[in-house]
Amino acid sequence: MPRYYFDTSDSEKLVSDDVGVEIASFEDVKREASRAIADLAKDVLPGSEVRTLAIQVRDAVGPVLRLSLRFEIEHVAVR
Repeated sequence: MPRYYFDTSDSEKLVSDDVGVEIASFEDVKREASRAIADLAKDVLPGSEVRTLAIQVRDAVGPVLRLSLRFEIEHVAVR
C-alpha cells in the first residue's frame, strides 16, 4: 500500500509530515486531505480575519495533490 505525506502550511508556516500514512486508493487520499484541511480550518480560523491554509500531499516520488483554502473577512460598511 502506498504511503502518503500530508505537509501543511498556515499562511507562511510550513509543517512537513515525516511519518505519512498508508492509503489504498487515490480517492481515499483526496477524501483524507479534504478532511484534514477542514479540521485545520476549524482549529485555526476562529479569531482570524485573513488566513491561507494549504495541504500538499506527496508520495515517495513527489507531490501528487494540493488543496488550498483562503479565508478573509471583509468589513464593507460601518453602521
